[in-house]
Amino acid sequence: MRKALQIWLVVFGVGSTLIALSHLFWGTATIIGGGEVNATIDSDLRFYSVLFAAFGIAYIWCAKDVETKAIPINLLGAIFFIGGFARFLSIAAEGLPHAFYIVMIPVELIVPVVNYYWIKAVQNEKEAVGT
Repeated sequence: MRKALQIWLVVFGVGSTLIALSHLFWGTATIIGGGEVNATIDSDLRFYSVLFAAFGIAYIWCAKDVETKAIPINLLGAIFFIGGFARFLSIAAEGLPHAFYIVMIPVELIVPVVNYYWIKAVQNEKEAVGT
């Protein structure tokens, strides 16, 4: 269970980092259903993509020792979870986005919860073996 969690965190971290790097280097062309934007929006996208890359790298860093890095993993998960809720704010302010981003909402809300319980299970497993 521990090894599977570690692999998942690395895959998730690498995926997040690659998405971020695609936004950084190819800009708004990577936004599904996006359209023409101005330089300010492009600048913001590229700036935030660096933060998302750091987010992915942090997951990779945490994967090595999931038991002792449970708090950072769960904080990263909380950020991802809040990002999912931010999409509702966008929907309220601007309307529905491309279907892809609607599908991402449950992913962004469920993955952190699954991670939380998966980490708890790994910690409990380690405690049971250690006693």
